[in-house]
Amino acid sequence: MSDANAIEAVTEALVQLVLEGAREVERGVKVEARPPDETPGPSGDPQLNLFLYQISIDEGLRNEDPVGLRPGEHGDPQLPLVLHYLLTAFVPGGDVIAHRMLGGAMRMLHENPHLSRERLRHVVSPSDVSEQPELIRLTWQSFAEKDIYSLWSAFQTSYRLTVAFEARPVLIDSRRPPRLPVPVLRWGARDLGPEAVASVESPFPQLNAAVPVVLGPDGSEHEEASVKLGGRVVLRGAHLDQANEVRLTHPLLAEPVSIPVVPGSAAEVRFELTGPPQAFPAGLWSVALVSGTTETNAVSLAVAPEITSRMPMTVHRTGSAAVVRLACRPPVRVGQPVLLVLGSRSVLERRAVAARPEDPVTGADLIFEVPDAPVGTHLARLRIGGVDSLLVDRTGPKPKFDATQTVTIS
Repeated sequence: MSDANAIEAVTEALVQLVLEGAREVERGVKVEARPPDETPGPSGDPQLNLFLYQISIDEGLRNEDPVGLRPGEHGDPQLPLVLHYLLTAFVPGGDVIAHRMLGGAMRMLHENPHLSRERLRHVVSPSDVSEQPELIRLTWQSFAEKDIYSLWSAFQTSYRLTVAFEARPVLIDSRRPPRLPVPVLRWGARDLGPEAVASVESPFPQLNAAVPVVLGPDGSEHEEASVKLGGRVVLRGAHLDQANEVRLTHPLLAEPVSIPVVPGSAAEVRFELTGPPQAFPAGLWSVALVSGTTETNAVSLAVAPEITSRMPMTVHRTGSAAVVRLACRPPVRVGQPVLLVLGSRSVLERRAVAARPEDPVTGADLIFEVPDAPVGTHLARLRIGGVDSLLVDRTGPKPKFDATQTVTIS
């Protein structure tokens, strides 16, 4: 507790403390709180002057809650002040005595690094600063030459030997009453409140990866880099056992595609990419799981195009060029680049643009003109939207190229 009289009370307590130290070395000395320019006359008594020259805010305590508030209660923070003082000795015609007085006062301040509550209770000022929770600490301050020059120039008086110190924190309470809501009757089922678990794992549903898989001849699963229409996808993560819907988003589709799923384990959810081919354009998708009104984070899923023409294929050159015609699914959409990769050589497809941007361009007749077509058999893959058709067979004991995915140029 502390009121607006706290500054006056601290200054009075410091005057008493300095007076005790000065009178130990010089009788008849006076200690007053006044500006340095009000020096005693030539016949005046020896005097120590305590001057409060600056007040600042203790930033470390600026936003501290008031003492005594319980969780959920709010009140204005206390005003934490830092009081900056100058202590100057004035002795008409005797600097040696001034030095002696300063020495006694400084020794007393050094031996009392904080203002005791007992001293603050006995000052004349009607303040309850003695009851504040923080002790008021006294700390010495050093001045550079430019600081001394600036201060005494502002006082417009001759320089006298001066020491500086600060008193902090001096807390002044707000007069506005705190806001105290009605207590909570019960916190949770066992009245224990929220539980803190020492784990880096989130308690909410979270996806880590979307992994396409294919079945081998023996029924075992093998991971793929991408999934084609009708393929299987395993979503891996944590706390997924309540999910009931997969939500897929493609940058060329205005609305996401939803696929209902049967809740699986907490770590895995499986679904099949089934539906109309035009609903799942090839390329990179974002996948999230939905459980009621909660949606997980999104992970990426590559949907691969599939060559539906009869493969392997043979084409004949006309001069030095060859034309390769392919059909694929899903159909190509406006804005998707299409490449045919023969071995390591890529060829850009030149196709007509659909009448309306929202209509998919048919993938039934993709035409690739191959200049300087190399004679021979080449592994063929179709790249749409940055995703290649499946060229590697991973269902065996070792991965190998799919021998059917070739184009022979003769």
